[in-house]
Amino acid sequence: MPQFPIDRYLLPETPVEVPDGFTEVRQSLTAGLPHRVELGAGVHAVLILPTGLARQWLDTDPLAVVSTSADDLAPRPAPPATPLSPALVGRVPLRLVVRQGTRILGSVPLAAGLRRVCPDGGTPVDTTGATPVAVELLVLAWLLHAGTVRGSGDYGSSVTLAWRRADRAVDHFGPPPINEFVWRRRPPAQRVESELGPGKLRYRYLLDKKMRRVLR
Repeated sequence: MPQFPIDRYLLPETPVEVPDGFTEVRQSLTAGLPHRVELGAGVHAVLILPTGLARQWLDTDPLAVVSTSADDLAPRPAPPATPLSPALVGRVPLRLVVRQGTRILGSVPLAAGLRRVCPDGGTPVDTTGATPVAVELLVLAWLLHAGTVRGSGDYGSSVTLAWRRADRAVDHFGPPPINEFVWRRRPPAQRVESELGPGKLRYRYLLDKKMRRVLR
């Protein structure tokens, strides 16, 4: 029985690192929400939070943690037998709206380690005279306190992102894949075939004294 690739779903042991080619941007949220983060190339991201009723935020401790990236990297305990009442500052829908001028390129939810290309449907069509651009955004870390949701002030809230241009071709290439007909002509000892793959990839080979025939 093939092994299940569980490694891809495990939490990383180390914090999210900035990959090569990305530019890291860290800003303090001292002006409240929404908060604008300049990325470059005429692109910026706006951190927003639908707050709902204002009364609940006015009665909350300004230093209470509303959302933090540490929760995404912490192990989750087993759920209790009796569901608890929802907390005031539970999982809140923080989002980053990526824009180029007045054009919206995409919306990215805040999740630690999330990488998203904006726009994800290809380079946008130029309608305003600006050069179309696509960027890849990486969410590294954030910390949001209730005081920042209520208004401006230094409550220790911050957000850390990384970004890069995503509309440029790569400058290095690998070898092209071998042609299917050339692959079939190679000796069986030089081929690796999967018994779990599609039926069209499974072949039976017959070695004859005069010629080798491929039977499908």
